[in-house]
Parts: sequence; C-alpha cells; structure tokens
Amino acid sequence: MSSFAPQRRYSQNFLTDVGIARNIVGALQLTPQDSVVEIGPGKGALTTHLVDSPAKKIAAVELDARAVEFLRDQPWVRSGRVRIVQGDALTARVADILADEQRDHRCIIGNIPYAITSPLLFWMFDQRLDVSRAVFMMQREVARRCVANVGSKDYGILSVASWLYGSAKLMFHVQPGSFFPRPAVTSSVVRFDLLNGTADGLPQREFMDFVRSAFSQRRKVMTNALAAWSGRNTVPLREDSLHCGIDLSRARAEECSPDVLGRIYRSIQTTHLVRNSPPGVTL
Repeated sequence: MSSFAPQRRYSQNFLTDVGIARNIVGALQLTPQDSVVEIGPGKGALTTHLVDSPAKKIAAVELDARAVEFLRDQPWVRSGRVRIVQGDALTARVADILADEQRDHRCIIGNIPYAITSPLLFWMFDQRLDVSRAVFMMQREVARRCVANVGSKDYGILSVASWLYGSAKLMFHVQPGSFFPRPAVTSSVVRFDLLNGTADGLPQREFMDFVRSAFSQRRKVMTNALAAWSGRNTVPLREDSLHCGIDLSRARAEECSPDVLGRIYRSIQTTHLVRNSPPGVTL
C-alpha cells in the first residue's frame, strides 16, 4: 500500500512536521538499552525517527489495518528492530510486548488520538510497574491538566494522578498546521517519569476513588463533595471534618495540593480505623 487517508473513526490526525516528530522522539532520551512501544503510529512519522534513534527494539501498536499494511511495507521493518502489532492499545500490556526487557528500559511514546486521551493516560499509569517513562502528544488542555499546580483552573484529577504515579513535564506545544487534517486545537507534548509504585505509598485505587469524589463537585466544600464517598466507606466526615489541620467543611479539593490530599486521606483512614478498632487494641 502506497498511502491511505485519515479516518475520523480512528480519530486520525497525521503528524507531518519532521522537526516536531524528531523533537518528540528526542524527549524520550533513548539509549541503546531502551526499547519502545509506540501507540498509534499511523503513517510512521514518529516511527521513522525511532528507527534513527539508539533504541534497541521498537514495537508499534496500531488498530487501523490499513496503517498496519502500510507500515509493514516500509524498508525499516526489515532491520529486525521494528515490529508492527495490530490491535487496540488499551488492551495491550507493555510487559507482554517487551517481555525480555527490564522495566527501567521500557518506554512508551505516541501521538495519541484525542478521543481516547484520558483512557490512554490511565492505561499508562496502570502499567507503571512495567514501564519507566512515556512521552505523549495530546491536546493542550489535557496536557495543562497533567502538569497543573494547586490553585490553577486546570488543577484536578489528572494533576493528582500524574503526581501519584510519577511526574509530568510539559515539553513544548505543537500548532495545528503540523498535522493533516488540521485539528481545531493546539497540541502539547508531555513527558512522564513513572514511579515503581505510588507517591507516599498511597493505595492507588482507594486514594484515586477519594480524589475523584473530592473533585466531582469542585466548587463544593469537601464534606459535601465527599458525601457519597463517606457514605460508601462509612466515614462520618460531617461529624469529624478536621484532618491535618484542614477543616473539610470549609476547604475545597482544588485548594489542596496532591500531597495534602494524600495526608487528608490517610488521616481519615486512620481516624476511621481507631474508632472502629476493638477495645484495648492500639493502632
């Protein structure tokens, strides 16, 4: 296949700027020991530069059968370093694709489809025990949420998740003219350095459930925003709203940094355990 047209069903906007593609790959800072999983390679704008990088292995995961056929026809596939995998990235596991590589040398890269940006970010976070770092291009508004600080209008669930699972750094912006078809929004490139665990050892599912609830009604104070969460967890926040020196009946989640939210969560859990422990038991 010589070429193919982008399709809306795959949320395809092909990167056409060679310099931008080179800079995205450069943001991953690949070494000869590193292997990469590329998400949604399309026509291979990033793949071409991955091939020129020192990377040991490159596996490109693509859902569109036309793109798979196109990529498999490219001369660099014959090098043996590149493998084209047809499938849905959201169901793929990097540890399976790069089974022979160590975590510290497994990386992810991608110009990810706007329609599934948030699911792909949490897919990446979920694989942090198997992956050391990732570089993604996404719409600028989502990138801002990943790197936002407390007090910013962009600060929220993604900001806290990026802290919980590692660190996020905004590398640069990409204008709509760098793509075909031209998207309606500006894009941004973000690098994630992932923790082999979670920040402060917080339990990921339980803490993120707390965070999602706290931000579910971001203009409400936390005792109100967390009403459903406290009910599910039988935690009487309205009766005991003071945690870590913060009155949850007055404070909003958007006013608390990620580490403060972590301390509040631990304080709530500790208070709940103490109240419900059998007499004579010291926690």
